[in-house]
Amino acid sequence: MSPLVADPIDHVYVFDGFTLDPSRRSLVREDQGIALGSRALELLIALLEQAGEVLSRDHLTSRVWPRTVVEESSLRVHMAALRRALGDGQEGRRYIATIPGRGYGFVAEVRRRSRNVTVHQAAEALPGIQPADAQPQRHARLIGRDRALSALTRLLEANRLVTVVGPGGVGKSSVALHWAEIREQPPCIVDLAKATGEAEVLQSLATALDVAASTGWASMVSVLRESPRLLVMDGCEHVIDVAARLAHALLAEVPELQLLATSREPLNVDGEHVYRLEALDLPAKSPRSLDEALEAPALSLLIERARASGNDVDFDDADAAALCELARQLDGLPLALELGAARIRALGLKGMLSRLEDLHGLLNRGRRTALPRHRSLEAAIGWSYELLDETERSVLRALSAFPGTFSLSNAAAVVGAIAACGSIEEQVLRLVEKSLVLAVPTALQAGSVGDCTCYRLANTTRRYAALQLQSNGDEAARVLARHALELGVSLAPSTRAAVLAEEATQ
Repeated sequence: MSPLVADPIDHVYVFDGFTLDPSRRSLVREDQGIALGSRALELLIALLEQAGEVLSRDHLTSRVWPRTVVEESSLRVHMAALRRALGDGQEGRRYIATIPGRGYGFVAEVRRRSRNVTVHQAAEALPGIQPADAQPQRHARLIGRDRALSALTRLLEANRLVTVVGPGGVGKSSVALHWAEIREQPPCIVDLAKATGEAEVLQSLATALDVAASTGWASMVSVLRESPRLLVMDGCEHVIDVAARLAHALLAEVPELQLLATSREPLNVDGEHVYRLEALDLPAKSPRSLDEALEAPALSLLIERARASGNDVDFDDADAAALCELARQLDGLPLALELGAARIRALGLKGMLSRLEDLHGLLNRGRRTALPRHRSLEAAIGWSYELLDETERSVLRALSAFPGTFSLSNAAAVVGAIAACGSIEEQVLRLVEKSLVLAVPTALQAGSVGDCTCYRLANTTRRYAALQLQSNGDEAARVLARHALELGVSLAPSTRAAVLAEEATQ
């Protein structure tokens, strides 16, 4: 027990208009008594006595049922009753957090005062717990995502399953969790970051629902049926098949359930609506001033995070062009912008721009609290690359030869240098689905003809794939020669002959 806790006979606990008197076993709010069962009241007393700490389920069970063996579901039932009585989750109020795998903690500000003083006299504040382990870390403020948040609201009003899809580092989790967090009812967040198969996925669901996985599927479904809720399945791509089956089963079993998923590719199940989250909008190439450039969310994030790295970091109009170029080289990806911002103080803008050839070596100092795949740009893209099969990897490596846009026929000609993989066009489209190749509408292409969509790799992805290509000298030579031939670039006669001879044998 916290050393701050005194004899409850002499003290009451005050939080958000509530006053709990442990001695009289009463809870009031604005002079109105709140009806609580004895078990729920004992839970509240325990949580307030150790506000700022995480209390395990075993600890709470032994406190409320000291000489009785009870089912784990009993604790959950009485905790739910306590939350309802407090209005936890309504109108933005939050009092009790479930910390997956650890227990519960009281998260609202609590003050303790003597029962014999008036409410206006000073009260001692108790420490508050920050439930960071309950869900992935994220910034309190999102930059440039109002459009995405509004879109999610519209989509989930009309659809039961929405999947936020996008490349690594684009901020899928941040957007989805922020949207869920501002709802009136608290969401149930299933964090799949560490899941590796069906058993771990079900364990993650059980943890989010605060039930033992051993109680089985029926028990988890029963919990979800107790009240309509939003379930967020965060980070599905590495267990995509299991996540898809789980989403399909949950929607069939719980008619009132809504699902919001995040993944680098769609779940591809009935009823799914995909929202593709794009990178932050980039500034104009030649802004007239820094203020004008800051109208672009990508630059706003870059500058905000750069200034956060040290109070001596400042920019003026003379820096606007260099800042805009850096934001473009980083594709407007929030993760890349944050990693780049952390380096500006040490290297300066010119130093950053001069080292872009070593982009992945440069952007390797992420937050210590981030998931391993978000601690560097190489890890973020490498995570997606490792989820590909070998054919998809070879196609992505070959496509890195294109510094700009390409057509499907361009891709087929170049990829054919190394990959006999049937329909190369289909392989490219699969990489589009997996957020590693970007589809560019023809209307955005200068001088384009017809309605044929063009494609490109994001700069950060292309540099990563190019490094993978360079690690295989023979493969790189064939791809670059075929790329030059496709674009009509002059080749040495011997090289041209070799390429054409290889082409004739395929």
